[in-house]
Amino acid sequence: MKFLIFNANVLTADGKVIKEGSILVKDGRIAKIGRKPASKLLCSRLIDANGCFAAPGFIDLQVYGEPEGIACHEAMFGTTGFLATIPCTGRKETAKKVDSAVDYIRRQDGGGAKMLGINLEGPFLNRERAGAQDKKSARKPDNREIRDLVRRSKGHLKFMTVAPELKGAADAIKILKLKGVVPSIGHTKAAFEEAENAADLGANCATHVFNAMDEFRHREPGAVGAILEDQRISATVILDGEHISPLAFRVLLKCKGREKVILITDSLRNDSSFDAKWDGGVYRLKNGTIAGSGLTMVNAVRNAVRFGDLSVAEAVELASGNPAKLLGLGRKGVIRAGNDADIVLFDNKFDVWLTMAEGRIVYKRCAA
Repeated sequence: MKFLIFNANVLTADGKVIKEGSILVKDGRIAKIGRKPASKLLCSRLIDANGCFAAPGFIDLQVYGEPEGIACHEAMFGTTGFLATIPCTGRKETAKKVDSAVDYIRRQDGGGAKMLGINLEGPFLNRERAGAQDKKSARKPDNREIRDLVRRSKGHLKFMTVAPELKGAADAIKILKLKGVVPSIGHTKAAFEEAENAADLGANCATHVFNAMDEFRHREPGAVGAILEDQRISATVILDGEHISPLAFRVLLKCKGREKVILITDSLRNDSSFDAKWDGGVYRLKNGTIAGSGLTMVNAVRNAVRFGDLSVAEAVELASGNPAKLLGLGRKGVIRAGNDADIVLFDNKFDVWLTMAEGRIVYKRCAA
């Protein structure tokens, strides 16, 4: 089936906006981008964007919950692809969760956002910086366990957080990099040099920067200092206005540049396993520890515009193009002829009107 999206403000690969633009979709791919197409009759379905922005679908690298729930819920907020995140658990439980995630990937039917892979937030975390993760399950890296998890994932393990100061972390990072998994620095008390060594070995990302890390100090800048200084390292950030301040986000942009900042939700909306309650903008454990957010990707984009003084096109890059690049998804993250038709339409209030994943309409807002 062909679709023609027209009367849209199309956000293009070069960061420009095609006003009153159109996108022709055919067989799940973007076939053509332009202005006021010559013929609408060739298409079996027409979609009037009514002046909405047409942006590449958002890719959430860190979101919690059962994949079915994530897929349906997040599609309503512009997410077309996500990594289902597994928390820090015991060895047997982690393996079981990976098996379950692989089973879902095998049978997902395209009824919502697409699960692109698995994110393991742990178990190789520093217990002193575990945050809401289970401290008892946090442990030192074990090569045998890593290889077993990679094998079980059948190529679907895409992202894993490791505290680089732990004994065995260097080997873990090497193995993950070799297997095509993004090793990410996080839940850590690493010194500046330890974080830099991790980057030398291939750890090219940092998990929810500033959170679950020692604070930057002028005599010991720590992992945060290394992340801000080293341009090999991308930084994911939870931009809900609670996990970090708007000012910290501006500092992050100044240090890293837009191309190295990635918006994530770390959302617990679809996950009850943390026993956390909604409290003033975030989910918290009984002891007050922040456990996660209720953020959506479109609201993260909105906040990037507000907090970072970015254009809509620039903010979208942080939610679409940058995560696609990190994962090596060559046909996603950018509206370009030949790419997957992952498209979100949203208005100037950042309300999502339509989400399309690989040419399938997975969400459409009902007209008032």
